[in-house]
Amino acid sequence: MNSDDRQAQVEWRQDSQPVSRTFGDVYFSSASGLAETRYVFLQQNDLPARWRSLAGGATFTIGETGFGTGLNFLAACALWHETAPADARLHFVSVEKYPLHPRDLDRALDLWPQLQEYADRLREQYPPLLAPGVHRLHFDSISLTLVIGDASAAFVALRTEHPAYDASVDAWFLDGFAPAKNPAMWTPELFRQIAELSKPGASFATFTSAGSVKRGLQDTGFAVQKVAGFGRKRDMLRGQLKAGEKPPGEPFSNTPWHQPDYPPLGSGIKVAVVGAGIAGAACARALAERGCRVEVFECGPQPGHGASGNEQGILYAKLSPQPGPNGDFNLHALMFAQRYYRDRCPTALHSCGLLQLGRSDREQILQRQVAERLAAYRGQTLARPVSTLEASALAGIELGCPGLFFPKCGWLQPRILCGQLLQHDKVRVHCNTSVQSLAQSGDTWNLETDQGTSGWDAVIVCSATGLRQLHQTAPLPLQPIRGQVSIADAAAAEVHIVLCADGYLTPAYRGRQSFGATFKLKDSSTDLRQTEHGENLAVLKGLHPDLATELTGREVTGRAAVRAATPDYLPIAGPVPDWEALAETYAHLRQNRKALIPTRTHYQRGLFVLAGLGSRGFTYAPLAAELVAAWIDGGAPPVDSALVKALHPARFAVRALGRHRS
Repeated sequence: MNSDDRQAQVEWRQDSQPVSRTFGDVYFSSASGLAETRYVFLQQNDLPARWRSLAGGATFTIGETGFGTGLNFLAACALWHETAPADARLHFVSVEKYPLHPRDLDRALDLWPQLQEYADRLREQYPPLLAPGVHRLHFDSISLTLVIGDASAAFVALRTEHPAYDASVDAWFLDGFAPAKNPAMWTPELFRQIAELSKPGASFATFTSAGSVKRGLQDTGFAVQKVAGFGRKRDMLRGQLKAGEKPPGEPFSNTPWHQPDYPPLGSGIKVAVVGAGIAGAACARALAERGCRVEVFECGPQPGHGASGNEQGILYAKLSPQPGPNGDFNLHALMFAQRYYRDRCPTALHSCGLLQLGRSDREQILQRQVAERLAAYRGQTLARPVSTLEASALAGIELGCPGLFFPKCGWLQPRILCGQLLQHDKVRVHCNTSVQSLAQSGDTWNLETDQGTSGWDAVIVCSATGLRQLHQTAPLPLQPIRGQVSIADAAAAEVHIVLCADGYLTPAYRGRQSFGATFKLKDSSTDLRQTEHGENLAVLKGLHPDLATELTGREVTGRAAVRAATPDYLPIAGPVPDWEALAETYAHLRQNRKALIPTRTHYQRGLFVLAGLGSRGFTYAPLAAELVAAWIDGGAPPVDSALVKALHPARFAVRALGRHRS
């Protein structure tokens, strides 16, 4: 697939109007695009009055077909800040099959100087690579979930098939190119997905009055009204989902092992987080931003005490030339983490750039394949291939191989970063506090620590291999991985960027340089070993022999910590099932692992986990924590349904049943 198949093909008319070459239609009214948006979508959905009357802490969700230039989103942002309570939250969910090239987006956004404040934020947040899938962007009290893909399929990708989690949209902006120009979008399947994602009483508005659209909405339970259109358009449609009129959903398309048997807990609840490493800090921050009251329990003396406590950590993910759960999550997690740390922890993030070296023929072939995949996205700025000469210039030292350069990656200050994430008025941290046990009493979790017992609406366990100490999470298949990083006085040659291959080397910080790290599977000890300093120096020699020789003669210190990894090297993020109930409910999978068992199993209500981040915790944690928060609060997830299942805590137990294992 070439780039023309992935991004919008835009022609700019002399009057500065963008026109889609693919559909031969304008993106917005030539009279006044902003006035049209305000009339058709904001006014006809009655948003000014609805937002003024919102309760404090409420979340309002808009669904949109066709993100286009982002005009509808920007206009909604402006109105939201004018009318909504300060502590309310807006979630804008939009799909787009052909996203605009950043250059075309810039040109379109320049047309509305009155929206410049919001346009500039959109430019900052716009994904550096417009890959298919879900992109979660944050704008303070506003979140944008932008799904790249065909509209119907994109909405399917946001569904768990659990009505209590799926039905979250309060108002719809049914936009996009006209049905006569783009009939492939305006289908019965699209209208069915819109109904499935709608709350009872959800409203809609659309610029078109086409009969196929009217009938499609009516057939899925909407009351439809024809009203005066904008400008020269005589008519448009608006309406509301009628109470009790939503058609019943189809039977389960797959065994619903991933669906909890209880509805979302909502915002404003009390949540305990076990662990103040990057996993716990990211979860606490995600929930605090949703209005939850969060307390974090850390056995160490400070946040980031365990595997998140190195002096320097790197922000990095190895891209894959082929789509798939691991490659897709790596890609989306990296893009999310770059925005996340820039917005929340700018002083702890050093975006100096990172160079993945192609030291072997095999690695160079793989990097060429990745580069070919990236080249399909015109204007992408996530990564680019560089020659040996350019690699050396970027690094500031002579290198003997080409590589893949990530300009917005770099290194982090882990302990500072964890501390900054936890600095929120709804977060309280208890250090030197060990969790002894968890016990459920009705809808309350009693958390027993060495300081006493307290009750919580929900608990998130983020204690890496410590999950095995709690019987509720002990079945999760985490394996310890010891990692020792080495630190020495900085080399004479200044390294400008992070270098990464079998190991990594960071730029100097306070006169010292970090390199490593070892990878010792099933080793839980944290003693410092000279033999592993030797291993790190050997790896460094592969990165740069002269630097390794120089550092070999110096005193080397370091730090060892234990990380936790899963068998498939993807994180565990989501709700925790009742393990015995799961095995009983889906016992037939032992005879037929592909059997469709249309029954939900019992879950441990209010218990969640984020763990198994391995050696990429700083890349994985922000997006994985966003997913955990979505399970708790409800609404569209920050990843597609395939990744929801790929990261789910119950996945290993379900796979084991299919392999006739306990």
